[in-house]
Amino acid sequence: MTRRPILHRAPSWIFAAACLAIFAVSPHVSVQGQKRDHLTEKEADLVREYQQIDERIQVFIKAADRRVLVLTTANPVQKKKEEEVWGPLPTGTKLELLGDYKRILEEAEEKLDDALQRNERKDLLTKSLSKFKEAAIRQIAQLRSLEPQLTEKREQRALAEAIAEAELVTRASSQ
Repeated sequence: MTRRPILHRAPSWIFAAACLAIFAVSPHVSVQGQKRDHLTEKEADLVREYQQIDERIQVFIKAADRRVLVLTTANPVQKKKEEEVWGPLPTGTKLELLGDYKRILEEAEEKLDDALQRNERKDLLTKSLSKFKEAAIRQIAQLRSLEPQLTEKREQRALAEAIAEAELVTRASSQ
């Protein structure tokens, strides 16, 4: 019986070590890799329920307003009837809520683009764009009031990105 040199066994050893490393790290990666939903469950249900673009945009505007309320108000509250329709106010860190706000605007923009591609009623698109722009202008002013309160670099960057996205909405809907 001849012995194989160690080099012939190295590839299987390396493969086994790599597999062990992947399995050891994978639970950690999957938890970190999970994305936060930018809409609450009830908000997402409303987006699915309302198919006309003007109604959908109203849902996105309200969802964005809810993030701004939580970010800018010390102890935000909502009426009982509002909570029945929209669910509890969103929760999270300032960083998370700012990221949610930006993703809400991005999703609303995608829905508007889709409606435009499908040649939906022009009057509904015009109405939606107008309301979206008005909301973004109002929200920009509210978000800017957060600037002095944010000391962490990541939060400041998230705020700048959220404001930039809202400004993009105001410019895009002006064309």
